[in-house]
Amino acid sequence: MRTTSLHCAKGTFSSTVRPRPLPPICERNCIVPHESEALHLEEVEAAAITESLARGASRERLLEILLEVRDVKGGLGISEQGLLRVAERLRLFPSEAYEVATAFPAVNYMASVPYALHACGDLVCSLLHGEGSGHGVCRNRCDGARSAPNPRSFSAYRFAGGYQILDRLSRDLQEVPRLMESIATYRAIGRAGVGFPVVEKWRQVMRRGAVPVVIVNGDEGELAVFKDRFILENDPHGVIEAALVAARVTGADKIFFYIRDDYKPIHVILRKAIADVVSAGLASGIAIELRRSGGAYICGEETALIASLEGRPPRPAERPPFPTTRGYFGRPTLVHNVETFFRLRSVWGSAPEPDLPVSDLLAAEVTLFSVSGRVRNPGPKPVRGLSRLIDLVDIAGGLTEGVELGGMVVGGSSGTLLPAADCRRPLDELLSGRLRLGTGGIVVFGTGDDMRGVASKMAGYLARESCGQCGPCRVGTAKAAQALNAPGRLDVPLINDLSVVMSEASICALGRNAGRFLGRLPSLLETCDS
Repeated sequence: MRTTSLHCAKGTFSSTVRPRPLPPICERNCIVPHESEALHLEEVEAAAITESLARGASRERLLEILLEVRDVKGGLGISEQGLLRVAERLRLFPSEAYEVATAFPAVNYMASVPYALHACGDLVCSLLHGEGSGHGVCRNRCDGARSAPNPRSFSAYRFAGGYQILDRLSRDLQEVPRLMESIATYRAIGRAGVGFPVVEKWRQVMRRGAVPVVIVNGDEGELAVFKDRFILENDPHGVIEAALVAARVTGADKIFFYIRDDYKPIHVILRKAIADVVSAGLASGIAIELRRSGGAYICGEETALIASLEGRPPRPAERPPFPTTRGYFGRPTLVHNVETFFRLRSVWGSAPEPDLPVSDLLAAEVTLFSVSGRVRNPGPKPVRGLSRLIDLVDIAGGLTEGVELGGMVVGGSSGTLLPAADCRRPLDELLSGRLRLGTGGIVVFGTGDDMRGVASKMAGYLARESCGQCGPCRVGTAKAAQALNAPGRLDVPLINDLSVVMSEASICALGRNAGRFLGRLPSLLETCDS
């Protein structure tokens, strides 16, 4: 007899079991549990469900409950019986719980092997390591191995003048209108690609009259983008301070940090930082909660994210109403991504610090790019006054040995595919056209890489990540991926038809942006072929 323990951040679960031989392996290389092991997992799962429900038995915690059970089970997802038990306790129909469990890959529902992050198989992995290489990195680790995070501590942040704005807001009633004026005149816009002014979001939230909610969107599921991770690993208090200011100004009583499930080091960093802020009394009257996403790319969209927080499947909603007027459980909701919150600190006097590279983002003329692909030194690159996209190659250490520039993917999976000639053109000229930097993702590829293959990878990613709610996106992304993967000449009429339907009839930006991406492909591929 021996005692086996499973540990997680929420507790330790132990069970006494008999020693047994190694489990057999099936033809698909999956472990086949012994009967006693299966019984042990049932006990562990039951205990994990009880513990998680004790922390809050409400529908809005459904995703977190499922993730906590998976953690305690060592990566194995909740079983069918376990899900039925959770549904009963939360007073949900089994179908409602099932929809959520199957919508998020990280839940690993009813899986026979532990949830693990392998090569994402997407563009950067396939460029650098080939198809089916088994290279073990997860999505958004396209910058390769790095040293352990070394975040700035609460005391160091306070010493540098952090959180003083909160004191001013509590002492001086005129500080709020002054702050709003400063935000209005500052070039503060979101990084979602549409350039919507931050101040307008704040005004809409305050206009409603109800108690708002603030959400920090750190889901960061975009292809080869890791800027938010870079910020949180280095200066988490810079984001927390800005979120608290937003809550004080708008009158919000709750802040959610919605963070990628696989950003586990950041979970630890944020929990410690939030605990320090709460202990210091800086969040009086404001609840701050860390919630994990479930690995669904669509949760980068505001309304899908809010649905996830409410315990529903992550499906975008028609607008209006906008989240700023009717969001989280009907309350006005302010959503910004991590970078937007971090940059806002410059409005109340925060400035770049020489010994903290991430603080360069406090200068309005600095843009943060996530550079990956065929470069020697991939990673987050804060750049001041970029004149041409090709200059990013030099900033990233140059092209890898033997590679000649073939082009770049700019702005993520539904961004813009640029040939090498366009990368050498003035950036202002490109931006005055149809180019959007979006979240700042840059994937560099070489002349030896097939541009149609690159486009195929982007289309395949979008097809896999479509939530499936609307036909134009669900069917269109799948057909586009099939057309790009098909041998022979590209079916240009089909691509053009898909582009029109998706860009005009999709519910959310995923389908609309994918349609615009497809619309530019035929002429681009024809130019490259010639």
